[in-house]
Amino acid sequence: MKILAAIDSFKGSATSEQLNTAALSGVLTVFPDLQVQSIPIADGGEGVLDVLAHQENAIRKTTQTTDLLGRQLEAPYLLLGDTAIIESAKIIGIDLITVGPESISRATTFGLGAVVQSAIQAGARTIIVSLGGTGTSDGGQGFLKSLEATDLSGVTLIGASDVTNPYYGENGAATIFAAQKGATTGQITQFNARDARFAQEILKNRGIDLQKIPGAGAAGGLGGAIVLLGGQLISGLELIADLVHLEQAISESDLVLTGEGHLDHQSCQGKVVSGVAKLAKKHGKPCIALVGSRSDDLGMLENDLTAAFSIQTGPISLDDAIMTQTTLKNMANTAKNVVRLIESFRR
Repeated sequence: MKILAAIDSFKGSATSEQLNTAALSGVLTVFPDLQVQSIPIADGGEGVLDVLAHQENAIRKTTQTTDLLGRQLEAPYLLLGDTAIIESAKIIGIDLITVGPESISRATTFGLGAVVQSAIQAGARTIIVSLGGTGTSDGGQGFLKSLEATDLSGVTLIGASDVTNPYYGENGAATIFAAQKGATTGQITQFNARDARFAQEILKNRGIDLQKIPGAGAAGGLGGAIVLLGGQLISGLELIADLVHLEQAISESDLVLTGEGHLDHQSCQGKVVSGVAKLAKKHGKPCIALVGSRSDDLGMLENDLTAAFSIQTGPISLDDAIMTQTTLKNMANTAKNVVRLIESFRR
């Protein structure tokens, strides 16, 4: 039996590579002769650089810029041939600030522009910006301002996201995401009104309707800014899955292990577990999700996953649960027991 591990990172706890390694190491402690393969994976949020750094032609680059509060920052990005990968969370990420009304009022996407400029100077002709994990809600206007004088002709700009929210409105950037970034009710109303005015001006002056572009509200409206710069928005998971040849690996496996920090009915919306499970189902492979926690209701995921298990061994606080050592130990133990059960039926 050949086992493939493609587990998303557990935010604030462990990387995709660490979790894959832990799961497969646990399996190998009892079945040392099994074939195993690890494919680090992400969906366009945090961890994209860690995942793609394993590509043979990956070159790590850095450049000076500013973070979402205007503080000096040395920002990393990757070059894969003439394609640059920029992870927004490394530059304007929510983990770089203490969330609150004051920080969200100042947070800007401006610093991303310098990284795009650096990538172009380094020879990139395609620039992929992952949009997950940001602490901004500026409608992407800082990013637009930073690139006003930049020649983007001959450059393909792509935003990779795991959400499809419109630019403004009841499902827009401010309404859905700004609260978790520290915004008050009043600020959310203010941000939404600002974004609505801007979108209406764009529709009138340029004929571009941001409300009809799925994902324009990603990263606090940064998705919309990428479109206005002539770029396109795509599924982050599909992009990364293609780069790491995920489908081929799944087709050649007998069992697929996937997972994420918390699994619920929303996980079917462009997340790693859903994408991996759908590919496994397409190729007739059993797919088991090993997760930090799970809801009773998994929605449409129930149709694609073979099973889903929490790796926790008993009642535990969140702070203790996300400790890296604890997470990796529990992942190894759960994977070991799942495969032990499967092997018992195969004999």
